[in-house]
Amino acid sequence: MGSPRVRTFAQAGAYIERVEFCLLFPIKGLALPSLWAAVKGRSPKNFNLTAAWDSDSEKLWRWKDEFPKRRRAWYGKYFRGKASLISPAFLPCFYCLEENYGRPDEHERLYGEGKITADAHAICGELLEHGPQGVLELRHALGWTSTRGNQRFKRALEEVQRRLLVVRWGTKPETNAWESAVYQLTPRAFPRAVRAATKLPRHQAQRTIAAQYLRLNPRASERDLVRVFKWSRMESRAALSGPG
Repeated sequence: MGSPRVRTFAQAGAYIERVEFCLLFPIKGLALPSLWAAVKGRSPKNFNLTAAWDSDSEKLWRWKDEFPKRRRAWYGKYFRGKASLISPAFLPCFYCLEENYGRPDEHERLYGEGKITADAHAICGELLEHGPQGVLELRHALGWTSTRGNQRFKRALEEVQRRLLVVRWGTKPETNAWESAVYQLTPRAFPRAVRAATKLPRHQAQRTIAAQYLRLNPRASERDLVRVFKWSRMESRAALSGPG
């Protein structure tokens, strides 16, 4: 995008504010900017995280957990279930499109309406009652300690992230190995953004996102919006035709 390379945490935060939503690392077939590319100053044709892992990757891995804690960005597995960052300014737009209710106990209503699974409901309920928890703490609290239970936990954890119900909320030491990810309810982490989402019409949220996507990708088409955001063709066409 013709901008200087990102070298510091402050510059990374400014980059997220400028692009509004991005990936942490590039994903093949997903036309979104990535913080990795901003740090490297280039977009790779074929990206392999294992092969590309270096000191810059380690730096990004540390930063990602600081963005939500400092309210610089929502972070979690959102776009296609991959590591994603969304600015506080655009979080209401995406949150609105997930048809959430902007309350810490919204999982109760969502489950009652059949919009989330029982396991997703259980994770949110545990976080509502006991606050932010590390993955091992959360798994043990839910009784999902077996291999099958861990698989069940991973599926449910991805579900609540893809619906923006929870956010990565730093890390904590739970074993002698890697520190564990900590999760928090999004309405508690970003209360202003989720309140704003409840007042935002769906079509306006889509038009705002589409307008920003066109700024990032001037040649983007209706088909691109369908592919990246999983909107219907009718929604994508309307988002492109209206004002941002």
